[in-house]
Amino acid sequence: MEKVSIVKCNNYNNKIIRKALLDSLKNIDFHFKKGSKVLIKPNLIAPQKKEAGVTTHPVIVEELCKILKEHKCKIFIGESAAFNTDIAFKTCGLEKLKKYATLINFEGDKKKFVTLAGVKKVPLAKSLFDVDLVVNVPKLKTHCLMQTTLCVKNLYGCIPGNLKAIYHKTIPNNQKFGKFLLAIEEKINPQLNIIDGVLALEGNGPGASGKPIKANVIITGKNARAIDIVASEFMGFKSNQIITNKYSKIKKKDIQVVGSAKDKKMKFLRPQTFYGPLAHWIAGLLAKHKIDFDYDKCTKCGTCERQCPVKAIKLDPYQKCDHKKCILCLCCIEVCPAKAICLKEHWSVKVIRKLTKT
Repeated sequence: MEKVSIVKCNNYNNKIIRKALLDSLKNIDFHFKKGSKVLIKPNLIAPQKKEAGVTTHPVIVEELCKILKEHKCKIFIGESAAFNTDIAFKTCGLEKLKKYATLINFEGDKKKFVTLAGVKKVPLAKSLFDVDLVVNVPKLKTHCLMQTTLCVKNLYGCIPGNLKAIYHKTIPNNQKFGKFLLAIEEKINPQLNIIDGVLALEGNGPGASGKPIKANVIITGKNARAIDIVASEFMGFKSNQIITNKYSKIKKKDIQVVGSAKDKKMKFLRPQTFYGPLAHWIAGLLAKHKIDFDYDKCTKCGTCERQCPVKAIKLDPYQKCDHKKCILCLCCIEVCPAKAICLKEHWSVKVIRKLTKT
């Protein structure tokens, strides 16, 4: 039986966070080994301030580091953001944790090449395999492409640099991409997963286009796949609506939910790409989404152009999208710091959404 803990946690006060973490670890019977080497993998998708609800809050990681220090652990914090990882460490507030841990930008780390879900020579940061324990600390968020980004999806950041965008090009099918993410999780095998859901993100996440929402929980467990099933249902999804849950081979009957907020449920605003099964099929026949730009918000930073894996976006002088090239990976929406990119829906899709209430 896989235990998943959901505990109440109403703010990022250090004492409150520490208690929530200790209660969570007790709920799932987890104990740190004295003197072990531990790598913490947060979610630092981009240089965003902690108040945006986009990145793992630094107080969660700080209090986790303090607990690990009490067990004489050697601590590393490793990540590769969608862009500007070093700046992300600073902007997101994790740089100050150098007094507890060594920060690792996976882009400069040695690589271990593996075959995952039929994809050969996938580079993963070698530091992940040089430690005794990987602690996965994602954010509770919706995601335009995968609907949610929780424990399994967070480990995609273990692929260094712009290669993350490239795999969207080589694996454009969502079903196969979901299996690819599960293969990454299986290879890394984080034995402790802690979701920061105090301040979460709904709507068109996982980046700045999402909307911060107070969920007031920390969700913890040993099995990343089991936690994702529980967390997605907490957010108001049916677990099999999330592709990685669908193929995870974890049964709900094999999961025990514990903790002070075990019965709490919410209804997160869905990403713009979310449909029920019938609406999704009809919309696919009638009209496709298209990338659209808000030129009043655009700062011409060029991030979208640099991150597009198929080079469909050009600044000339403002953004233009070649819709024939576009594979709708939505990386541009994910990384845009100005919330200047969205999906333009055909009128028929809006009607379907309204009729099916999705």
